[in-house]
Amino acid sequence: MALLDQGAGLLFTAAPGTASTALRAALLDRGGVVEVPAADEARVDGIDVKHATAAQLLSGGFLASDHGLRVVTTTRNPFDFYVAEYERSRRRWVHELRQPDSWVYATPGAVGRIVDAVTLEFDQWLALAIDGPGERRINRGHVDEADVVLRMEHLEHDIRGLLGIELTVAPTNVTDRERAYWRAYDAASRALVETAHAADLERFRYAF
Repeated sequence: MALLDQGAGLLFTAAPGTASTALRAALLDRGGVVEVPAADEARVDGIDVKHATAAQLLSGGFLASDHGLRVVTTTRNPFDFYVAEYERSRRRWVHELRQPDSWVYATPGAVGRIVDAVTLEFDQWLALAIDGPGERRINRGHVDEADVVLRMEHLEHDIRGLLGIELTVAPTNVTDRERAYWRAYDAASRALVETAHAADLERFRYAF
């Protein structure tokens, strides 16, 4: 769910894989925010309401066209993101395949990505994830529309500096994996990410 802080004029959208769950919990504990849509809403017209962009909420009628809010979302170091995505698929999401009503069967491409992660080495999986020419962006829909983008690795610092809010964000849904993500890369896979994500590496001051 997106979180609306009407008093501060902010709408926080949940970009997958970027500590959005932890941020959501911290904001709800802080108070003064409401979920958009309400917590009892389900997936609507193909929209995953948990991770909906502001544009999707607008098209679904959950947000007024003249909302006048600053849209806030989160991003992550691409090098770390891909390792985390690979390991989540292998260790957590693969078990969803046993559940006929799981979200993976309602999300286009999810089953294939999970199977690829289980059956391929990281460098092979990464080559498929970043297939074809052109610039890539982690959760492009969320980031492109956002007025403020918070870095997952510096959430509390960015929230304070960019939004003027003091907030403690506790880790949530942390996958049990090797934290030294760079060990998963060889020279070729590192170059692949550096090329595909060059703009965001520069914009958000990320490095290998």
